[in-house]
Amino acid sequence: MENNIKYLKSSLNDEIAYCHDDMASDTSIFFFGGYSSDMTGTKATALSNWSMENKYNFTRFDYSGHGKSGGNFEEGGITKWSVEANEIFQKFQNKQNIIIGSSMGGWISLIVAKKNTETIHGLVGIASAPDFVVGEWNRLSKEQKDKIKKEGKIVINWDDYEEDYIITYKFLEDGMKNMLLKDTIPITCPIRLLHGKLDKVISTSVSQTIIEKIESKNKDLVIIDDGDHSLSRQSDLNLLFKKIEELI
Repeated sequence: MENNIKYLKSSLNDEIAYCHDDMASDTSIFFFGGYSSDMTGTKATALSNWSMENKYNFTRFDYSGHGKSGGNFEEGGITKWSVEANEIFQKFQNKQNIIIGSSMGGWISLIVAKKNTETIHGLVGIASAPDFVVGEWNRLSKEQKDKIKKEGKIVINWDDYEEDYIITYKFLEDGMKNMLLKDTIPITCPIRLLHGKLDKVISTSVSQTIIEKIESKNKDLVIIDDGDHSLSRQSDLNLLFKKIEELI
């Protein structure tokens, strides 16, 4: 993949690393990754391989401050990363466009879909995490809340299989400006959501709320009884591929 990495200068002046597999297809698949992840992850790599096998165009990228992209991670947030995702989408949009969003990428995919209602034809959310800043804040102890307000950031870990990660107070504040679940979500393209029942990071109730709030009439949520937050096992990936095929 290293030889395939290119860079897009975002409107916010960061060099955004991306990989675009052009299979000369009329269908393009986009992957929006999660918080503190990059485009070399299991799901992104599996999607790239599957898309090439099935002759679909595939685009993945790193948000600023992630992976190979420029920029400072702690200067990022939902607003900034959504702009970057939208600019990647605009650059590679096709006759038929399917967006896959994982965790925070599920939040960003909904924001991008709201901006591109005429050109996004399908959406798949994997443990989608819109508005997760509320949950992040509520899970902090009083001592942690005092610490993040005073120092501007905190290192936390909500799940024993994930690495520690940094949450900034700026990120939490910015996330509050991008909330989606209080109102109807004006997206009408077909949507498929996957969520693990054993997810310790994002409750399945979040995906259930998306299904309730989204205007699309063609929508489905699959709760995977033995699935965790990652949903990166081969059985999870096979289900993901099946759901993408339903949208094409």
